[in-house]
Amino acid sequence: MSTTSQSDKETWDRTIARVINGIVSIKATTTRPFDTESAGDYTATGFVISKKHGLILSNRHVVSPAPITSVAVFVNYEEIPCYPVYRDPIHDFGVFRYDPAKLKHINVEEIELRPDLARVGEDIKVVGNDAGEKLSILGSTLARLDRHAPSYGVDSYNDFNTFYMQAASGTSGGSSGSPVLNIHGQAIALNAGGSNSSQSSFYLPLDRVVRAVEKIKKGELVSRGTLQTEFLHTSYDELRRLGLKEEVEEECRARNASATGLLSVIRVLKGGPASSERKRAEPKEEVVPEGVTRVAGLEPGDILFACNGQYITNFIALWSIIDDSVGQDIVLDIFRSGKEGKEGPRGKLQVVCTVQDLHAITPNRFLEIGGAVIHDLSYQVGRSHNVELGTGVFCAASGFLLWSSWSRDFLITHVAGKPTKNLDQFIEVFKTLPDYERVPFMTRSMGRNEDQMLMVDIDRHFFLGALFERNDTAGTWIRRELEPAPLKQIEPVKEEKEEETAFEEDEEEDAEDVGLDKIKSALVNVVCRLPYSIYGHTSASNYSGVGMIVSLSPIPLVLFDRSSVPTEMLDIRLTVSNKNIPGRVVYMGQFALVTFDIELLPKNVTVPEWDEKPLKVRDEVRVVGLTSDQLLVQKETSIASIGVNFNTWQCNPPRHRLINIENINVAESSGCWGGVIVRKPLKDASDDEKKSLKVAAYYMAVSSQNKTGDDSYWTQGLDIRRYVLPVVARINAENGQGQIEPPRRDLGIEFSDMPLATVFTMGLSQKRFDAYVKAAKKIRGVPRPLIVESRLRPAPAGDEEKALKIADIVLEIDGKPIHRVSQLAELDLDTKEFVEMVVLRGRSEITLTVPTTRAYPTTGTNVVQFFGAIVHATHAAVLEQVDTKNPSPLIPLSTPGVYVGGVSYGSPALDNIRPTHWILEVDGVPTGSIEDLTNVVRTKQWKTGEYIRIKQVNRKGITSVVSVKVDERFWPVLSWKREESGARKWTQERISGMEFVEGSI
Repeated sequence: MSTTSQSDKETWDRTIARVINGIVSIKATTTRPFDTESAGDYTATGFVISKKHGLILSNRHVVSPAPITSVAVFVNYEEIPCYPVYRDPIHDFGVFRYDPAKLKHINVEEIELRPDLARVGEDIKVVGNDAGEKLSILGSTLARLDRHAPSYGVDSYNDFNTFYMQAASGTSGGSSGSPVLNIHGQAIALNAGGSNSSQSSFYLPLDRVVRAVEKIKKGELVSRGTLQTEFLHTSYDELRRLGLKEEVEEECRARNASATGLLSVIRVLKGGPASSERKRAEPKEEVVPEGVTRVAGLEPGDILFACNGQYITNFIALWSIIDDSVGQDIVLDIFRSGKEGKEGPRGKLQVVCTVQDLHAITPNRFLEIGGAVIHDLSYQVGRSHNVELGTGVFCAASGFLLWSSWSRDFLITHVAGKPTKNLDQFIEVFKTLPDYERVPFMTRSMGRNEDQMLMVDIDRHFFLGALFERNDTAGTWIRRELEPAPLKQIEPVKEEKEEETAFEEDEEEDAEDVGLDKIKSALVNVVCRLPYSIYGHTSASNYSGVGMIVSLSPIPLVLFDRSSVPTEMLDIRLTVSNKNIPGRVVYMGQFALVTFDIELLPKNVTVPEWDEKPLKVRDEVRVVGLTSDQLLVQKETSIASIGVNFNTWQCNPPRHRLINIENINVAESSGCWGGVIVRKPLKDASDDEKKSLKVAAYYMAVSSQNKTGDDSYWTQGLDIRRYVLPVVARINAENGQGQIEPPRRDLGIEFSDMPLATVFTMGLSQKRFDAYVKAAKKIRGVPRPLIVESRLRPAPAGDEEKALKIADIVLEIDGKPIHRVSQLAELDLDTKEFVEMVVLRGRSEITLTVPTTRAYPTTGTNVVQFFGAIVHATHAAVLEQVDTKNPSPLIPLSTPGVYVGGVSYGSPALDNIRPTHWILEVDGVPTGSIEDLTNVVRTKQWKTGEYIRIKQVNRKGITSVVSVKVDERFWPVLSWKREESGARKWTQERISGMEFVEGSI
């Protein structure tokens, strides 16, 4: 354990006081996933290495190969923009540039790079932004100078082909890029990472850093060469186990007595310059030195002696040659166990390799389409999985391409049958694909050898398509956008003449099988993709289920639950009788109705017959449903209950849920997530009756959340005649051109049910008690009076004693006794301003005149991306969770509001604008609606890099003010609106950021 003298302490104090003026905190945002990097915010450290040129040194994983926005914050909290100008393709260092003229309040200290002063036993200080602290100083002693490069995981960035230093300084997140200082304030290494299981920290030597920095100062290209080969420094004892001959070891030790080992090959990437499988040009006529045996390439286990005649014992010597030999041949002298040269054990084996430009196999551009990020496969990723470069493009984030925003890290080798070995090929193929086209992609997971086919839906309507290319001179990325997608060619349907074909006579089909086939033809699988998190629904969730065709004329209509079709802004793929058909929403309420092109419908599809006889408890029924593979499943069961425990629970984030809808529960689950409930045919039923199974209810999936906040799902029946067919009749009358979610009125109350015995003890009269029992007998059910559970939105101002209160028992509405929740659907509240209600309160019956109120919509037709925040008007589920008695005056109740549905990773809004909040003001301008917000954007015309102030409020009425940095290159303000008529497609409008589009492709 080392001790520090008083004089050393005073020296360290003076040194630290001086150098902290050259150490900065880096605050950066990765705007897109790219290569091994994910989108998001992070903090790190850097230090000034040239005041004149405005250069800051940090780690490669801080400077990042991905597109980033970054600022440097000096010790006096002076903030200045900084821009990446270099990041090494392999080693963990990179350089930012800032404008020295913009610094006003600090005298910057330049920290000298002295790799030659690093020695074992040297007292060091690591000064930086450790674990998010503004300034942290950690002391230690250098313990090793020849450690192997640390490994951070297969799919992460990893350094290799270099030594690392090690000390027990215990650095953590945020200290990346900190200088490792000696007592004189000179940087002898660069802090890079640490161990999760010990106090060990790992430092990058600065030898190759010095070379790169000098070239950057001169404005020269930092040449970097590669053999696509990974070497490891191996000690002599291990080399002997690898087969190194004793006499060869003696020769090596005599040549360099201080060396403790040699470099050995541990990995050679397929197809690389040193691979024996590489593609070769025409062989040259070469003179092979006497006693030398030439071999085709390097192999794992090879031991390196020399390069171009210079003896090699470490990484620095080897790469001093390779980095200055890009495009040239080099000669490697190696030893390979089991293969001797022409002169026996001392005979040399040689490999001649052409050094490849390392920058050429390090991607510096990407294509963004459908929310996906596509670029050439990098050496970093290829090396981790032993995948040959140039065999496919890499998907860093799949976005909408695979209908999942979380899938990533795979290759795309073919699109629509055409090879896509590199990004240029992929772009050329993609430009020919129309919007909404469904095409086959051949993909390969990293680390696997076989391709698999995926059907992909092309999206050019919810996302912009753009090619970004890095420009290190300007420190930014050039944006060029794709030309509009070609129009889809509609091929006329060819009428095929039916030809009589001789078949073997089959046995006559069972009558019930015929009936089931008719039901199956009307069942429809659906898969929906949500481009953004909106209206409480997340884009990362799976939206799929089973619906039922309820109409074919005048327009086709398919019934779905809201767990399967959650909102309007989505793409819908239907599967009807094994045929994929696109769909669009025509109605949103407690369920969804979807239509499609009738011309695409298979001929065997029919609308089911409806059962006119209401279901009762204990009725024997059959649940018929579909699996996702279009397999028919059925379960014979019975009705267990009707209208019991029908309420659902509030969700976070707030989203649509079933409210005040009577449920039909079966005794045994069917094992499917959607279908129909049909009455079981009697044993003596005729064949015609068996062939015509009549649908009594839609078997739907319901989603909510439990008390711990986890999503929960279950299935229940929905009365077709009571709830669905009246809406179907209206949609057909409007020919599908009416409002998708028409204005409606209700009581603004969520009801629940309560056991009759409990209500009787609360003062219910015997007469009403008997009426409840009699009504329940009609459906063989249990009497369950309705009780006021909660308010769905703040109530209008008025006398509280004359309004409904929590725990009121509902007895009558407009003179009609209310015994079941389904009776609420018969009240026709849309045409009424008030209703007369009789309730039981405090053991007394009282009569109230209750106003109906305007119900808020559950979805909408206008969504905006505001610097990465996805905003829309207030939806109904949000207002359920505000204080309905004394709501905050800041919560927008009289205006549509600007509600934050979600925030995109890597955007300026992340960690600033909060999901489930309302935006009240932008730079002091009130924003009561989406139109107000877009008008502010058009009026203000902010500059990129400028900060704007956002005032926001949450559901509890707590306000906050945050600043958001404008970035219209990567996050322009976009608006999506649904067409009011016709095909009712979603159209995209750019509100800002057009000045950053520098051409098209």
